[in-house]
Amino acid sequence: MKTLDLADWPLIPRGTAFEDHTVGRVFHHRWSRTVHASDNISFTTQTLAFNPVYLDRAAAQAAGHSAAVINPMLVFDMVFGLSVEDLSEAGGPFLGASDVEFLREVYPGETLYASSTVVEARGSESKPDTGIVTWQTEGRVASGEVVIRFRRTNLVRRRTHRDDITTVPEGFAEDFVPGARFRHARTRTITDLDLNGLTLLVMNTASGHFSEQEMAGSPFGGRINFGGLTLALTVGLATQDTTAQAVREIGLDKIRFAAPVRHGDSIGAATEVLNVQPAQHHSAVVTFRHFGINQHNEIVCETNRDVEIRTRSAPPEVASTTDALHPANFL
Repeated sequence: MKTLDLADWPLIPRGTAFEDHTVGRVFHHRWSRTVHASDNISFTTQTLAFNPVYLDRAAAQAAGHSAAVINPMLVFDMVFGLSVEDLSEAGGPFLGASDVEFLREVYPGETLYASSTVVEARGSESKPDTGIVTWQTEGRVASGEVVIRFRRTNLVRRRTHRDDITTVPEGFAEDFVPGARFRHARTRTITDLDLNGLTLLVMNTASGHFSEQEMAGSPFGGRINFGGLTLALTVGLATQDTTAQAVREIGLDKIRFAAPVRHGDSIGAATEVLNVQPAQHHSAVVTFRHFGINQHNEIVCETNRDVEIRTRSAPPEVASTTDALHPANFL
């Protein structure tokens, strides 16, 4: 089995530390999320919240709404989720929330944005390696109107010195030098969402991915993940650290699957920069080699990936639509 020695591959960290949360600091969270009717139906039925105004357009209109209402708990969880990367991804349990205000209904097709302000930060007496932080988080729609507001509190780990950590790249073409190698912080465990749900979502009918009966007597001893999804996960885990300033995906090459991925395997990713070639329109084509790695440091997937990426000299009008529409620009 082919393994990858990651000892000399610095880690690109994700999340923040307790020391980053000074009272009064405002985080304008990067990601936004359009809420679709399908999100609302799935979330509401899975949480057994059988309120007709969330599920039945006619009932919602009879109650005075223009369409079915997005379940407010989905709005809360989604706005919360948009804040996690900046506030609590690096670790520390969610301790509670207060003063949750649903300021107006959210409807299918609206896009949610979030920002958070640090309102309290203090050391933990029982866990000296952490602190306790409270934020006020607001969720907005594209016009800048606030639709939800709440306070939430987490334990947040204090910063520790690590020699294996590198800086987080901004993602411009100049940030990537041929020969550079780094690891990505996030990992993901393969579950039935992959083996059943995502395989069937993309209409892959190879039953070896979703039928235990089919695979019980096979050399694999059970279901294995669809390689296309292992590839997508490998690229996905590397995406935020490599293509934050991407113009477009150009292509993939030399895709290899070195080992099967099974239910319960946890997949991480590492990247090597192979080439940077100047292109037109204030951009360059960067070639990455991405490696998908399981919990045993075995390579399960690898691919070359060509992406056109903006340079720092790109004029402001080349900035992404997401940046231009972020409600922080309306404040």
